Amino acid sequence: MSRPACLVASLFVASSVAVFAQSHDQPHPQGRHHDQTSHHPIDQQLHAALHGLLGTWTGSIASDSGPANMRLTATNDVDGRLALKLASDSSLPVGAARDVVLTGNTVRWTQALGEEVCTATASLKDVNAKPSGRLKGILACDKGKMAFALEKANE
Repeated sequence: MSRPACLVASLFVASSVAVFAQSHDQPHPQGRHHDQTSHHPIDQQLHAALHGLLGTWTGSIASDSGPANMRLTATNDVDGRLALKLASDSSLPVGAARDVVLTGNTVRWTQALGEEVCTATASLKDVNAKPSGRLKGILACDKGKMAFALEKANE
C-alpha cells in the first residue's frame, strides 16, 4: 500500500474510534446556560431582603371564624426563584402560592385559598433583628381581606 493511502486509512480508523468512544447510552443532564451577561446583578438591599425572607414564618391570620395559626415557608425553587408555601389551621384549604415577586421589602404573590384566588401583600420589618424579624400583610380575596402577622422562626 502506498504511503498516502496508508495515511488516509490511518486517519479514517482514528476518527472512527474517536466517534465510537463519544457515543453511549446515558443522556447528559441539560443545565441552564448561565453567564454573567444573562442577567443583571441583584440590588444589595433586595439581596438582603431575599435572604431575610428565606426560612419559616409563624403567626396568625384573622379569618371570619376568628384568628387562625399560619405558617409561611420561603425557599428557592430548583431554578433559583423565590417560592412560598402557606399553611393554616383555618377551615379553608390552602392551595399553591404562585407569581411571587419581591420588590424592596415588599413581597407579593397570588394565593389559592379554598375556591378563591387571593392576592397577598406583605412587608418585611426588622428582617435582620434577633431573634426574628416580622412579616405583616393582607390576603385580599373576593369575600374580604384577612390580615396576618408572622415572626421568623428560629432555625
